[in-house]
Amino acid sequence: MIAGYILTGGKNTRMNGNKKLFLTFHGIPFYEYILQAFHILPKIYLSVEAEDPYKTLHIPMVTDIYPDIGPIGGIYSGLRTCPEDALFVTACDMPLIDHHIVSKVLNAYEKHPDTITIIKTGERIHPLFGIYPKTVLPLLAQMIRKKDYKVKNLFSHTDISVIELEQKEVMENINTRKEYEQLEHMVRQKDGTEMESF
Repeated sequence: MIAGYILTGGKNTRMNGNKKLFLTFHGIPFYEYILQAFHILPKIYLSVEAEDPYKTLHIPMVTDIYPDIGPIGGIYSGLRTCPEDALFVTACDMPLIDHHIVSKVLNAYEKHPDTITIIKTGERIHPLFGIYPKTVLPLLAQMIRKKDYKVKNLFSHTDISVIELEQKEVMENINTRKEYEQLEHMVRQKDGTEMESF
């Protein structure tokens, strides 16, 4: 079984401390876009540094076992804590993802089970949108012991399945205030066809 797993981020310093999960796009919070994209999954968890900011959402939470080491700590904590066989990981600052992209990744994972399955746009790999099976837990633990906290470094130690995606806009992370302001001007594309101008 595969569950959805939303990385809520740490201190969000580049957003002046505002939790990115609660930022809005067209008046709708980011987390609602992600929940809608993940609606085909049987369960969804939040990866959190602390539970208090997110209790109002009533979504099961996984608190970081190793705080302040970034996404690798969140992914490790989820795989170690959640009972599912794999987690479909996404960053919380990707409001343009949809269920079509999620289905594409799920279908690819079914062809290569127990293999990390991620998206690539152009030359860029997106480690924070994809499926991570429990089989990688020992590798993650080893990296954390060595204080190697870059998720991408995991890919050199195990097989991965990479899905090419043309719609680069869908994979955009909203990391800064400037990027958030530019979000309204992005063009969302689906299957290579312009769908909506923001």
